[in-house]
Amino acid sequence: MLSAGLREPVRPGTRRRDQPAGPDRTLDGLFTRAARRHPLAVAVREGPHTLSYGKADLLSTRLATALLSGGVQLGDPVVVHCADHRQALVAHLAVMKAGGVCVPVPRDLPAGQARRIAVVSGAETVLCGRATREAWEHDRRRRRLVLDDPELWKRLAARPVDRALPRSAPAESAYLLAAETGGAWSSGHLVDHRAWLLAMAARSAQTGPTGRRVVVAEHPTGPVTLSAMWWAFGSGGTLDARPEEPVAAVDRGVVVYDAEEYARVLDALAREPRPPRPRLVLLVGAPCPPELVARHVDTLPTTVLRAEFAPGGSVLPWAVSTYPAGQDTVSGAGPVIGAAPGVRLSVRGALGENLGTGQTGEVCARGRTLPFDVIGNSSDPDSGRGGALLRSGFAGRRNPDGGVVLTGPGGAATRRDGTAASRGGTANHEAAARRAAASR
Repeated sequence: MLSAGLREPVRPGTRRRDQPAGPDRTLDGLFTRAARRHPLAVAVREGPHTLSYGKADLLSTRLATALLSGGVQLGDPVVVHCADHRQALVAHLAVMKAGGVCVPVPRDLPAGQARRIAVVSGAETVLCGRATREAWEHDRRRRRLVLDDPELWKRLAARPVDRALPRSAPAESAYLLAAETGGAWSSGHLVDHRAWLLAMAARSAQTGPTGRRVVVAEHPTGPVTLSAMWWAFGSGGTLDARPEEPVAAVDRGVVVYDAEEYARVLDALAREPRPPRPRLVLLVGAPCPPELVARHVDTLPTTVLRAEFAPGGSVLPWAVSTYPAGQDTVSGAGPVIGAAPGVRLSVRGALGENLGTGQTGEVCARGRTLPFDVIGNSSDPDSGRGGALLRSGFAGRRNPDGGVVLTGPGGAATRRDGTAASRGGTANHEAAARRAAASR
């Protein structure tokens, strides 16, 4: 178990009462504003099931009241472990309205690893469903609310809504995103509401609005879904979840994948006599190899491809590469990335020093549109000066034009004596890169 000192950053401070948050300056506030304007609009579509903005806002307020009465305080982490996108949305909104910090846990994670994330975060409350509650059956230290239990909602409907809601604030944490390092869940990235909203606004400014829906094929609490859903809600659109479909794509729509999943999607699309033609494909997470870009151009020549480099499950983009429809690509070179708006990229040596043009080291970043702190990691002496220095686990070098070339996975920088110094590389993305390479 991590010490209380390591868990302390989960509480970044309380909201100043003389500076109330605006109605759309937090993620939950943005959603509530959309719900008041269009309460019957569909927020989540999952197969034959839908959840409207108004219903999600109402249910999340009732659940937030229950969290407050159960002892959740400002800055408290709360685990969200759901197998249903509609449940997950209500849970995320409720935690934020209560002033807590969402700790998403992947749906299919083994019970021991799920509980490890709870330990790292310090969470004492778990929001789950019947499909995921088994992971918490023998955990007596944490309060558990099963969101698809009808009796729970009967009890919540009978309670008056807490008039202190919402308690979220722009500069306070919205998410603690657990990071897998060396095969263990031992750290996490803290992201505040403001950073998330700025990142999504920058994406919309570059790509245009999402339109009526954003399609995903991932589980409810994964990085791809988190990135897609708040982007969709920011424009009052629908998160269209299609986890059982081999090709979750729509004509003239927006689709979000990670690079590994998209390689499989392109395999399936190549066999289609008339493949769907989405307006935009967005890739989130590991680097997009040039070979994948070339396959995209061959298969979907009229579709824009946008690749956002967000290593370690950090969700928010460190760097962005956009490939307009029909653009010719050259395979073989490493991916070249440019910093996302609000982000400063650097290439660091084994001792943490900035490296010059042409020198290879670990790609790092900090900025106002990125996580502001990392728990379980006290190795950055500059943490707090413009945000935590985030380490990608990928090697790279800076080009003369200012771009960064990713030369491969592995966050180990080389010391002057030639030995390797691990900088907490992300083993999950290294494995994904190897699998993607093997599939080509």
